Amino acid sequence: MASLRFCHHAMSPGVLFAVLLLPPSSLTSSVPLLQMHLASVSSGPAAAPGPQVQSGAPQRFKSKKDDGEMILIPGGPFVYGMDQKQIRRIVVGLKASMAEIYRTELPKTTKHLESFYIGKYEITNEQYAGFVRDTKRRESRYARYPQLNGSRQPVVGIGWQDAAAYCSWAGMRLPSEEEWEKAARGTDGRTWPWGNEPDDTRYNGRKRANYAPVNVGSYPSGDSPYGVSDMAGNVWEMTSGTWSDDAKAMRGGSLLNPISDVRVTVRWAASNEDRGANWLGFRCLMEVGNAKQAAVQ
Repeated sequence: MASLRFCHHAMSPGVLFAVLLLPPSSLTSSVPLLQMHLASVSSGPAAAPGPQVQSGAPQRFKSKKDDGEMILIPGGPFVYGMDQKQIRRIVVGLKASMAEIYRTELPKTTKHLESFYIGKYEITNEQYAGFVRDTKRRESRYARYPQLNGSRQPVVGIGWQDAAAYCSWAGMRLPSEEEWEKAARGTDGRTWPWGNEPDDTRYNGRKRANYAPVNVGSYPSGDSPYGVSDMAGNVWEMTSGTWSDDAKAMRGGSLLNPISDVRVTVRWAASNEDRGANWLGFRCLMEVGNAKQAAVQ
């Protein structure tokens, strides 16, 4: 199978922060970020309709385990994926290049999901530190780096096993790609969480020149139709989906990415699934049936 690689190399602390201080125009050419495997992909048939929101399910609640705010995503059909003709039309309109990774986006179809809760925000350093104290699990790779360890910044420098362990500890799990995408775009097939009009001011990305993840919720105008924050930019987010050759799929784009990369259907894969990177984080999902016992009373 042919493959295209954008490898994220191990970096010393000095190199890491030199990367974070690079001007936006040089980030793509100077930092090999990702490893990607190209594969033929299929969305498969739409799932059979399931139950809608369970009676009495709150629209929002706070988890008593980690104090995270959870938002209800109602069950039902939604538009999933994007066809290549539409992708090319959007990219041309943005005067951007048609990157090879865009060819791995899943074709447009209709999916049906049951109701679920998803975290309003990416898991923060403060929340992850509580998990480490409670479980004695290893801390974040960047837990002692001032540019990356602010209490309200999303935790980075962890891998999929760490993220899955956190979610399990909190009575949750990582979202699937389908769940992540519905929470990000709603039901109408929009291009970005906020709609179909490109707007670099609505997310922490390359043009904002922040050079590091910002506090979660810093760009409320970029929230999804359900009020879920930071689903474009800031940090890429881990899912339970598979990219290719068992590589894990991530969604949403990061502080390093232009607006064409943070569309809700873009899928990439990180080269380091064990310790992640300074631009990779996660959020958790909870089943509706678990909400009552998990909520702060």
